[in-house]
Amino acid sequence: MNTERLETLCSSFGVSSGEQAVARILREGYEPLCDELKYDRLGSIFAIKRSKNPKGATLMIASPLDEAGLMISEVKKDGTLAFIPLESIAPSSLLHQRVRILTREDTYIEGVIGMDKKALEDSCEIKGTEELFITCGLTGEEAKERIHPGDLAGYASAYRQQEGIVMAKALFPRILNEVTLELLENMKNDQLDFHLAVGGVAQSVIGYRGTKTATYVIRPDAAIALTAFDTAKRSVQPGDGPILGYYDRQMLPSQAFLRDFAGHVETKAYFGLLGNDGSFIHKTLKGTPSISTGIALDHLGSANEICRVSDADALTDALTAYLRTLDSEKIMGFGMGDGHD
Repeated sequence: MNTERLETLCSSFGVSSGEQAVARILREGYEPLCDELKYDRLGSIFAIKRSKNPKGATLMIASPLDEAGLMISEVKKDGTLAFIPLESIAPSSLLHQRVRILTREDTYIEGVIGMDKKALEDSCEIKGTEELFITCGLTGEEAKERIHPGDLAGYASAYRQQEGIVMAKALFPRILNEVTLELLENMKNDQLDFHLAVGGVAQSVIGYRGTKTATYVIRPDAAIALTAFDTAKRSVQPGDGPILGYYDRQMLPSQAFLRDFAGHVETKAYFGLLGNDGSFIHKTLKGTPSISTGIALDHLGSANEICRVSDADALTDALTAYLRTLDSEKIMGFGMGDGHD
């Protein structure tokens, strides 16, 4: 794995609707490896590797482009900043974390999340983000001049790697963005019987908004959603290698697709509740047969997520090998109905 590029990806700002810096890195990596780049109007980016088969099916492999973040809701007279989380983030995980605010001048201001001392002394429990605020060392006047409601903020924790273990903010989805780059590098000289679309979906972690728009742009016949699987309940853990989602509340995977993938790739089964990009890709257009696969991450959604490089390498190798088993006829056979048995 190109860990130097992974560090660049993780260190880039990519909060929902502010993913442009990450998209630029992917565009630079994708361009020499594909025939065309496609975008939707939310900022999703996909590399298209075209088949010489004009009637070839299209397989979509999607990773999230955005990361967990906050939005400034008020700049107060004392210079403190109220905020709201853009997705589900445990308030207790935010206290004392360093954050980076993207201003309207396209510059960054760093701050720290705090809590009123009296409230902290009265209760060890943080009931909600309304009890928290961001301080940047600015006076009220300075803060009002430089920061505005609607500005985005993301974690500012540093990237660390030791003995094959990576700790970083935004590791989900950056480790998966790196997998898409390395997958295309592996497939650069392959002549496929189907069209391959590999890329990143904007505004994914905030309600899977970009999954719908990107799917309309790509119009796939089948899709693989790359995701991170939470280790909180310890049903999976770093070191498990590729993990295959068998069920979540928002998607039943295509059984034909699932069985075929599991027949070629050694995976660990995951049964969970949280959805992923496949949850919406599969019910877009006429219906897109989909599966989800990925790796396990510790502290998912926090400022310091953890994973193993070996898991990402194994996922890249597995996807590379699996794609070489596919052809258009098999991909079209993953659907149900519309003429299928």
